[in-house]
Amino acid sequence: MKKTIVITGGTGGIGHAVAIALAQQGNDIIFQGRDADKGKKIAGELSKISGAKARFIAADVSTIQGIENFAAEIKKATNKIAILIHSAGALNSERRETKDGLYESFTVNYLCKFMLDDLLLDELKRGEGRIIIVGGMLMKGAAINFDDLQMKTQYSLRKSMKQNMLAVHMHAQEFARRNGNSIPINVIHPGVVKTGIDRNVKGAIKFLFKILGPLIGISSEKAIVNIMELADTDSKESGYFYPKVATPATKEKINLDAAIASKLWDESMKIGKLK
Repeated sequence: MKKTIVITGGTGGIGHAVAIALAQQGNDIIFQGRDADKGKKIAGELSKISGAKARFIAADVSTIQGIENFAAEIKKATNKIAILIHSAGALNSERRETKDGLYESFTVNYLCKFMLDDLLLDELKRGEGRIIIVGGMLMKGAAINFDDLQMKTQYSLRKSMKQNMLAVHMHAQEFARRNGNSIPINVIHPGVVKTGIDRNVKGAIKFLFKILGPLIGISSEKAIVNIMELADTDSKESGYFYPKVATPATKEKINLDAAIASKLWDESMKIGKLK
């Protein structure tokens, strides 16, 4: 059965690989990226696959307005979403502040997911949809610093990665708690993938990417195994983390501090100017 699937970060890396795989099944693909020329070219290529309809939406998901505009364009294109796949990501060694006063990687890696899940909730309900977040492992010592959520002091890439990934896991947990199994939401770790996400990374972490990437990195095509499995399933299980690429998939229930997850939800609603 043909599905309407929305993918963020669909012009490169994992997002692009999963768009191709899902288009090969004959699904209609709506995907986001920043590069309009690249996006339109990919849309043309996807539309030639198995009768799939592909639509590219140029959107900057590092800003609140960009996220809102993207959601508005999706609503114009469809009133039902079967699968929403969050694949957009950013790694920045230096703190980059957006016009909203937020730091860029917080918006792209976390807030974008939170906002789209809220803004597209009705479309997901009508499509009996599910949400798949391409994420990562929780890092030791990760915490949500509500006193400096935007890391205006003592910013570091490592601290940013810790907080953003913890926020993503807490979002999945809290979304599952609030919505039950009506819209399953799960987080998948695709492993170390050769995607070029380290383009704005410097120092020791850049060195690790350079050295370890060729040794343990896998292709985007191999990394999407469990994403495709979740996309094809009818399971209503929600609030799980898939820690590694494996067949069959392995998963663990996300079980973090419920009070902090709820507080982060409320704070995110304010930041995203959601009702």
